[in-house]
Amino acid sequence: MRVFLLFPLLIHGAALGEDLLDAGRQAMERGEYTQAERLFRQQIANTPHSAEALSNLGAVMAREEKFDEAVKAYQAALRANSKLTSVYFNLGVAYFRAGRYETALAPFETFLKSQPGEPRARELLAISLVESAQYKRGIAELDKLHAERPNNPTILFALAGAHIRIGDEERGRQLLQQLETMNLPAAAWHLLQGMLYYRLSLYEEAERELQAALRLDPMSAPTLAALGRLRLRVNDDSAAIDLLEKALAIQPQDAESNYQLGVLFSRTGQEDRGRQYLTRALEQRANYPDPMYFLAKIEMHQHRPAAAIKYLERASHLAPNQQNIRFLLARAYKESGQNERARAELTEFRRLQSKGLEHDRQAIDPERPLDPTQPVDAESEP
Repeated sequence: MRVFLLFPLLIHGAALGEDLLDAGRQAMERGEYTQAERLFRQQIANTPHSAEALSNLGAVMAREEKFDEAVKAYQAALRANSKLTSVYFNLGVAYFRAGRYETALAPFETFLKSQPGEPRARELLAISLVESAQYKRGIAELDKLHAERPNNPTILFALAGAHIRIGDEERGRQLLQQLETMNLPAAAWHLLQGMLYYRLSLYEEAERELQAALRLDPMSAPTLAALGRLRLRVNDDSAAIDLLEKALAIQPQDAESNYQLGVLFSRTGQEDRGRQYLTRALEQRANYPDPMYFLAKIEMHQHRPAAAIKYLERASHLAPNQQNIRFLLARAYKESGQNERARAELTEFRRLQSKGLEHDRQAIDPERPLDPTQPVDAESEP
């Protein structure tokens, strides 16, 4: 994982406090993190509201990859002095490196209000947007950065990956061709190639590229997760679970891997365990309709339609054209005695299904009109 430099926080204080802070900073730069932590905590014991000591403690925790503790220290520093804009950047980095991309957005945005041109913050904000599934805005930010720094491989890599994830394979391929001329690590190259082949349904090629990436970087959580998705495709549940668990052991805040593992456990009869992972996915990405749908399925299976409705109403608001969400919501309404709402949802489900069939028919034979006398295939009515 890349090392992100943190902005130092320098505030003059009393002689003893300054000695402790200077000694702590020097220890941190030497890599003596235990000593640095001890000195900063000693200063905090003397002056509990020292924003500088709290911020530097956060930096030590971040360098030791103790991100939860780093976040707490940075938040305490901001409570002590909310005008310390550099701490917002450091807080965003801590969230980012912990894989909490959606949570990282606000501190990066706050920091950029005071320093709108800062390149690292703009880059991390853009990547956080993509990782939070806010693809349109994230790609727009990455496009701006790419225009300014066309030979920056990190930006180009992020932009290629974003286009591949939204299904724009052609643009992803173009960006990958540009990356060929740059000094990109081989593991990252194979990962992107594997992702592109997966999107193109070239699964054997995807497997080959992802396995190559894993050999070069066995601790790559994105590669392990991508291989897990390949196993899911062929219903090799045990292998998929193993790969996704390994990915989450490295990057526990990955919303998509938590979601996929939740689905796997749910469909193999381990609903309580599946619920835990699906709930974690929602904690990491609040506006994520897929885990809402599967949590609702668990609630329906356990005869709790009212609980299912809460998830499904949120999911249908976020993804109004998802037929499966509408159909399950109609069932939930019916089982909870809300027959009028059930009929309305079933009508909407049928409308969406007819629209989807018309779209498919137009793609196959644009000259042939839809036959309104033919029945629409559907699941049994709720």
